[in-house]
Amino acid sequence: MKKRTVTLILFLITYIPVYCQLSKLEEKKLDSLMEISKIPGASLSIIKKGDVVYSKGFGISSGSNKVTEKTIFQSASLSKFPTALLFLINAQNQIFDLDNEINAYLKTNKLKGFKSEPNTIPTISQLLSHTGGINVHGFLGYKPNRKIIPTIENVIEGKHTFLWEPKIKIKNKVNSQFEYSGGGYCYLQKGIKDTKQELFRTVIQKELLQPLNMKNSFFGLSPDGVNDIAYGYKNGKPIKLGFRVYSQEAAASLWTNSFEYSQLLLEVSAGLNDEKSSILTKESIALLTKPTSTSDGKLTMYGLGVGLKYNKNKKVKYISHDGANVGYSSFFYFDIIDGSGFVLLTNAHYANLKDINALLKENIAEN
Repeated sequence: MKKRTVTLILFLITYIPVYCQLSKLEEKKLDSLMEISKIPGASLSIIKKGDVVYSKGFGISSGSNKVTEKTIFQSASLSKFPTALLFLINAQNQIFDLDNEINAYLKTNKLKGFKSEPNTIPTISQLLSHTGGINVHGFLGYKPNRKIIPTIENVIEGKHTFLWEPKIKIKNKVNSQFEYSGGGYCYLQKGIKDTKQELFRTVIQKELLQPLNMKNSFFGLSPDGVNDIAYGYKNGKPIKLGFRVYSQEAAASLWTNSFEYSQLLLEVSAGLNDEKSSILTKESIALLTKPTSTSDGKLTMYGLGVGLKYNKNKKVKYISHDGANVGYSSFFYFDIIDGSGFVLLTNAHYANLKDINALLKENIAEN
């Protein structure tokens, strides 16, 4: 952690990109792929053996403004990974039991069981791993000038939301299958708020982002007071008002840049290596990357807040996650064995990142 902190401080002071991990030819190819996929701007950081070795902005953030290393983007569903880390921290501190049902931490808006098993309520781990049987895949956000921005309680109850946003509830038997659910993360957000008696955004800022020196990152609604923002684009044109706001903070609201988001992955690496200065223990990281299984014994491809990829020995080799908010697309990949990976944030609506991700994975494999 000490080495990583020094690197972070130097980077925040200078913000001079290091080019040892992406050649000029690769940068040119990246520019070309962005143009083909109609991606106006991107923030990219590459990690090698537990250190950020490259960080740079590409394209435009808005109008004629260029993306810099400081430019922040909506990371969309990449928000779920730090949400999981927050719960791991609180589990270490014995504030939450990951195997306890979420209702134990809710003062209001408690979940009702599925009709065939009314007494079974999903645990925190099941909500984090999308095996809780909860409805609602994702969200479209709200225009920042909307008359009423719903609270998390409103979202759960389906009030002051869009007509297509129903009440969030259990729709399948708990732990019967993997089904991606941003709705489940709304209950996790509510659990943090009710237990800590503070807004989710305040808690995660204080307990996770600040300790990792992620000074330009935050969960919440509008990026008030921040100048270097990448506004969202759709079909090559900026979306109205620049961005949507997400009351579903735990699921989709993190504003950050690729370098700062990389600190979360380095924290995982530090925990795996049992560094004493890490805010997460080796045991907690093991929980993060532990394969989850449904009631029929089938392994899923998702851990706590992260997607999982196994090696030939059926051990987790890397973690990853993609994200898509209105006007933004994102992806991270991190090999937990050799500590290498990348974070890519873009301001393009549902962009095709497949070829760019392949280019970056090839770069990592070669270096």
